[in-house]
Parts: sequence; C-alpha cells; structure tokens
Amino acid sequence: EHKQATLNTAKEAVTTAQKLVDRQRAAVQEAEVALAMQRQALSKVEADVVRAAQHRREAAEQTRVARGAAQAAADEKRKAFEELARVGPRAAELSRKLALRDVAGSLSVVDVCDLLLDAGL
Repeated sequence: EHKQATLNTAKEAVTTAQKLVDRQRAAVQEAEVALAMQRQALSKVEADVVRAAQHRREAAEQTRVARGAAQAAADEKRKAFEELARVGPRAAELSRKLALRDVAGSLSVVDVCDLLLDAGL
C-alpha cells in the first residue's frame, strides 16, 4: 500500500509537471506570436522612417533647385536693370538728337546711320 501511495504521488507529480510544461509551452507560443507582431510593427516603423528620410532628401533637393532658380532669376533681373541703366541715357540722347534733326520731318538713312554711329550703336 505504501508503494501504491508513492506511485500515486509520483503520478500526480508527473501530471502536475506535465501541466506546467504545457502552460509554459503555451506561454512561449504566445510570446513568439507577440514577438512576431512586434517585429512586423518595427519593420513598418523602419519603412516609414526610410520613406520620411527619402522625402526629406527630395524636399531638400527641390528647395536647393528652387533657390538656384530664384538666384538665377534675381541675377537676370539685376543684369536687365544694369543694361537698362547703361542704355537708357544713350537712348534718351539718341531720341533728343533725332528730334533736333527731324525738324523738317524728313531724316535720310544717312542721317539715321550718323546718329547711330554717334551714339555708339
């Protein structure tokens, strides 16, 4: 009878141990599922970070190009005003000379050419 009691105690211990092993296996499986979900979430975050970095690089490049275009436009505008400042007085002088020579209302081609040569054009 003592052997039977020991055997029953051993059977109960084995059954209890088996239940604990089963619970631990279930816990490990749940942890693996949670880990897989966390890995997926991390992969998504990493992909979002890569896309955001690419977007920042593209935006920075577009900004650089836009600044270059704005600078080129400003340079062209400055050059145009410089040319206008350079040519404006000469044009006014030419207009004044044409008005003085055209008192009779008839300028010859030679007269116009002379005026243009005088104006440096």
